[in-house]
Order: sequence, then C-alpha cells, then structure tokens
Amino acid sequence: MARTKSYEIGACRIFFKRSGVGSEVDLGYTSNGVSIKVTVETQEIEVDQIIEPVDEIVTKRVITISAPLTDFSMANMQLAFPGATLVTDAGDPNKQKLVISSVAGSSVRDNEGELRVHPIDKAASDKSKDFFFPCAAPLSTDIEISYTKNGLRTLPIEFKAYPSEETATEGQTIIYGDPTATIGG
Repeated sequence: MARTKSYEIGACRIFFKRSGVGSEVDLGYTSNGVSIKVTVETQEIEVDQIIEPVDEIVTKRVITISAPLTDFSMANMQLAFPGATLVTDAGDPNKQKLVISSVAGSSVRDNEGELRVHPIDKAASDKSKDFFFPCAAPLSTDIEISYTKNGLRTLPIEFKAYPSEETATEGQTIIYGDPTATIGG
C-alpha cells in the first residue's frame, strides 16, 4: 500500500488587525520568507531515589513571527516602531511623518491585535492551513534597514504572540487551521 505524502512549500501573505480598530490589513510583500518560531523552556524534575529525571515541566513558551516587509508604507513603519505617532498634514493629506518617541515603561500589549499567516497556494477563503494568533503585538527588537546599491530594502517586523484575553479565544495563543471551526454537534 502506497503511503500518502503531504509536502508544503511556498510563500505566504501576512495580515494584521489591531484590537478594536477596523478590519484585517494585508501587510504587503515580504522578502526571504516569514518565519514562526516557538521556543520552549522546561525544568526537569529530579528525585533522590531515581538517577534520571522523572518528569519535565514547561516553564515558558515564547512565540515570535518574523516578517521582512518590502512595503515601506507609513502604516508598516508605525508597526515596526510601536508607540510611534503618524501625523498627517492638515493642508496636504499626502504629507505625513512618523514621530517616534520613547516608549520606556509602556506595555507591548497596548499595540496588540490579531495576526494571520496565510499560504498563497490557498484561496483567500480557504483558511485550512492558516496560522492565526488571536493576540500578537509588534515587538521588533532589532531593526536594521539597509540602503545598498542593488539590494532590496526590507523592513524587518517581528511580532510576539501572547495568550488571548478576549472571551471567544481566552487563553489561546496559536490556532492552526480555520479559526471559525466549531466543536462537532
């Protein structure tokens, strides 16, 4: 009997919706891929009577989503610099600036929203392979923008996922697949 194989390759689109603000926004093209990284820390449990650890307890899980954006829009720049203020000129709506001030002591979650990573080989309505983060906040700790003779300039945005505090998704950090799926009835 032949074994069924499932291979997945290809790029994705990344969408973000700020908490309480409008609808989901496509953050645009990326370069060199979007990555989802989960780091888990544990504490081994040891007892005197047995030489090997008898258990291990999860003490921390950190989830980061990195997206090198090629779209240098003011909205994306504002995401890269949490707490930044976008100013639009009163006389000319095409004239804007981003004012980046100190955010020391502020909560990262003040900028939280829903983040979704959607494979481009799936139809927009097919969320069967989506990664959905009900509570993600932009937290770019190392931003480096390079101006080179022949290199594509990217805006490296990193999001960090936290447990959701919303009623419908409370305690959830990652949903893989269609988030609207419900328990059978």
